[in-house]
Amino acid sequence: MKFISKGGRSFPVTNKKLEAWRADVKLFAEDVMAGRMVYDGCGLSLAFTFCRPKNQYRTGKFSHLLRDDSPDRMLKMPDIDKLVRGILDALTGVVFADDCEVDRVGAVKQWGAREGIDITVRGVFYAARES
Repeated sequence: MKFISKGGRSFPVTNKKLEAWRADVKLFAEDVMAGRMVYDGCGLSLAFTFCRPKNQYRTGKFSHLLRDDSPDRMLKMPDIDKLVRGILDALTGVVFADDCEVDRVGAVKQWGAREGIDITVRGVFYAARES
């Protein structure tokens, strides 16, 4: 949990959308990993895909076409470092024991037809021990 200080007092900062998003990523990762975890470090490749806002499209019968001044790259919020940090937090304890075990990260924000995240983990995996 993140805290901010105001007037000598600390207050917790929560973002309900972020918490729900992390929970979804963690649930999906648990299903994919099926009890396996990374052994001896790993690298991540992350592709965050966002839908274009309606104001980047033309109107009327050409509403399926992009406007000429629509940006090619996704240079809007959220910040890529915050997206990466959210993924690292969600995958901690599921894919790797601690996010310090990730030694390289490649990330891109892009426009697409459907919002989503493509996560590739490169490393050596081992099966979790039975309790």
